[in-house]
Amino acid sequence: MEIKNKCSDESQKLKLRAIINIKKGKKVKQVAEELLVSRQSLSAWQRIYNNKGIEGLATNKGGRPEGNPTWDEKIFSAVTKHVEKTGGYWSVPLMQKWIEEKYSKTIPLQTIWYHLCLLEFSYKSARPHPYKGDPKRQESFKKGALSNA
Repeated sequence: MEIKNKCSDESQKLKLRAIINIKKGKKVKQVAEELLVSRQSLSAWQRIYNNKGIEGLATNKGGRPEGNPTWDEKIFSAVTKHVEKTGGYWSVPLMQKWIEEKYSKTIPLQTIWYHLCLLEFSYKSARPHPYKGDPKRQESFKKGALSNA
């Protein structure tokens, strides 16, 4: 079984070593001790190997099968130009809605925020404003002179 030498996935190599040793007649307990893995893992690997063969032992890297989507940078540049031109308050959800209307693309909020940061747009969030606060004291606080007026 030279196939384990052709494999570049280290995890798959370990699983193949285990299967080869078991097929050679070694006890599961002995293989588990030699390879420093649990007997439960060995049993699972045997089941997978019996059902799917060597390919079944390959490590699943996870992620989207189609890969991450790539977005046209022109979309984000257009958003920033539009925001600069119109001014006012633009939240990321408002930008998302604008993109959907203009480009018919639904881009996740986090993606929009990330690309805007790359374009050196800063994120500003609303700050709480005490509605019962004393306006005179608020003004003196803004000026840096904390007076007890």
